[in-house]
Amino acid sequence: MPSTESRAIFFDLDGTLLVNRVSPVTRFFDFCARLGHTFDEAAPRRLERWQHEYWSRRDWITADLEQHGEAHFWRRYNERQLTTVGVTGPLADHAAQMDAWFRAEFTPDALVPPDVRDTLLHLRRHGWVVGLVSNRTDDLAPIAETHGLDDLFDFTLSAGQAGAWKPDPAIFLRAAQLADVLPGQAVYVGDNYFADVVGAQSAGLIPVLIDPRHVFPDADCRVIHTIAELRSLAAEGRAASIHLTDLR
Repeated sequence: MPSTESRAIFFDLDGTLLVNRVSPVTRFFDFCARLGHTFDEAAPRRLERWQHEYWSRRDWITADLEQHGEAHFWRRYNERQLTTVGVTGPLADHAAQMDAWFRAEFTPDALVPPDVRDTLLHLRRHGWVVGLVSNRTDDLAPIAETHGLDDLFDFTLSAGQAGAWKPDPAIFLRAAQLADVLPGQAVYVGDNYFADVVGAQSAGLIPVLIDPRHVFPDADCRVIHTIAELRSLAAEGRAASIHLTDLR
């Protein structure tokens, strides 16, 4: 039986604890510039919101893979991105060119932000159960070890292991079980409103959105811009129930 005093905090991986030095959105607009396209200031936010929604919709991804196959999946994805930011013309040709540029020039260069390690250690020292919960298919332990994060978590849980992908409540509820807490005693931190916030809310967890680029200015949950802001959760001398209530 979970303790009423238990405290747990679960983290998304990609875009939350592991971020690209140069984002795919930035490179996308760099490539668009080569094609001669210009955009209004709101275009990057519009595209990033669409990307978040797309990757939260497993049905969309599955349909595109079934219709276009893995070989042409990214071309179709680029067509969708071009449409989202208002590009017209020979979209298939533009998408094929962008696919070639991405394959030739874009290498994901992920890093762990400097405030991550100290913050997670701080939370653990103050009694929080810390978990890593991601929509990746494979076991998360090897990737955590690769980036020097393996000693920061009490457990890791991938969507493949859970048999459910965010925003499905099942993956969040499984995480709460592993932490031995009730859903309402757990916080979930992620960067994707559609997958992380909506999913956590539907499972009864307390969502925290990390949004350094202000992609979701109208989010109906607690919003932070750096992981270090979570250190306030572990303020000494305050009851866990107060901490959790403050986040709602």
